[in-house]
Amino acid sequence: MHVHGAPAYTYRRIIISGSAALATLEERIDAVESRAKISELRSAYARFASSGNAYGVASLFTEDCVFDGPMGAGKGRGIINGNKALGDFLAPQIGKIGAVLPLISNEIIKVDGDTAKGWCLMQTPMAPGFGALVCEYFDECVRIDGKWYFAKRTMFLFQPVYEERPANYAQMEPTGR
Repeated sequence: MHVHGAPAYTYRRIIISGSAALATLEERIDAVESRAKISELRSAYARFASSGNAYGVASLFTEDCVFDGPMGAGKGRGIINGNKALGDFLAPQIGKIGAVLPLISNEIIKVDGDTAKGWCLMQTPMAPGFGALVCEYFDECVRIDGKWYFAKRTMFLFQPVYEERPANYAQMEPTGR
């Protein structure tokens, strides 16, 4: 059942003779389990960050990951390639216990086999020098040997400074539908 004009939400569709059919039960169960694992991946990110473990955070990313986000106060946006470089970048920022306390919410996760895209909000009330820090993440995840990792993470700030969004912001995945 769905609201008039809004598409029915499914984890994955399979095209059979020109019509869409729900995925198999096995695929649907895998999608539900994958959503839970990706949510746990985000929670592990928050736990490593709150415990000051920058390299623990980096271990949740693929070796060839891409992090696209703010580079620090007054430094604008930038891209970090690779989980080693990400750990080096994060170490001075979250390298002590209690520097941040990420609270993850409003998760959307779309699973397609061994890849997934998602979105979530993050708030941390203890960001030193900033007061509260509020941002959103657009995630691209990949499953390698049965384990989920961040392949790309794009971060936009809401607070302490609202970052202008790119022109294609409204079309960025996922929409949740």
